[in-house]
Amino acid sequence: MAKTGTIVIDPGHGGTATVGGSSPNNARSPSGVLEKNLALQMAFLVRDALAEAATNGGHTIRTLLTRETDRNLGLRDRALVARNNNADLFLCIHFNASNAHNARGVETLISPRAGNSNHAADRAFAQLIQTATLKALRAHEPLTRDREVKDQSLAVLRESNLGTRARGCLVEIEFLDHRAVDQLFNLGANAPQVRADVAQALANALVEAL
Repeated sequence: MAKTGTIVIDPGHGGTATVGGSSPNNARSPSGVLEKNLALQMAFLVRDALAEAATNGGHTIRTLLTRETDRNLGLRDRALVARNNNADLFLCIHFNASNAHNARGVETLISPRAGNSNHAADRAFAQLIQTATLKALRAHEPLTRDREVKDQSLAVLRESNLGTRARGCLVEIEFLDHRAVDQLFNLGANAPQVRADVAQALANALVEAL
């Protein structure tokens, strides 16, 4: 069945200074790849995959990115891109990091039930994103950990910023500061395919969610 809708993709971070609660960067790989750059690269890949899916499936999908360059937007301004464009879906793309640099796995975050009239719908959307990302990664690394869908209070997903129309979630694709993840996404000979497969999985989940 052909789908119609507007999707906003939010590549996390950007720029060189904190803006409106959004830090310029968080995670960094052992080889020096910055989360803000990899998140933007993944956003471009997801946008391309959505365009291909629309062509092949007869869908009418409008896809917007909150940023297309190395610039930072405040968390409220990111959400307002979805709100002001009457988006159906809002997906934030991030990579995780841990203090000990030894954590692994995929997790997807949604705004908590309190103050979120879309909690059930957000959770259903987030579960599609979580399942798709995990499956794509496990095709390359079978032991990738499922860190599940979790409630977390995030300004970028707050209903007062995002509005009530869009379903929203934030996916932490993996822990970029882990050496194995750096190899998987950046250094390995198969890294371009890994990135492409994860992006395709995200695009498929977004189309399914419309």
